[in-house]
Amino acid sequence: MGCTNVIGHKCAKALGVDIGHLTISVACAFDRRGVTLAEEIEVPFQSIDLSVRASGPASQAELDGVAAQAARFCPLSKLFELAGTKLTTTWQPAD
Repeated sequence: MGCTNVIGHKCAKALGVDIGHLTISVACAFDRRGVTLAEEIEVPFQSIDLSVRASGPASQAELDGVAAQAARFCPLSKLFELAGTKLTTTWQPAD
């Protein structure tokens, strides 16, 4: 969440998009067998779902652009995806 927040704001600034404040929630599927030493697990975080809500005036199209750039540059997102985690990130304007 922290990495998405920082990189998202940097990408928005580079694109000239006002995203305001971000509210990010996360849900994940975590296979605990590894941390309980029951067995070695190749991909402990099976899936991570991030929901990003932007308080600024950015349109959905602008948020989609920021999201695409953030996905390119967020090191933790890349790390999880390369490890085999299914990462889903949804950006939306606040209600």
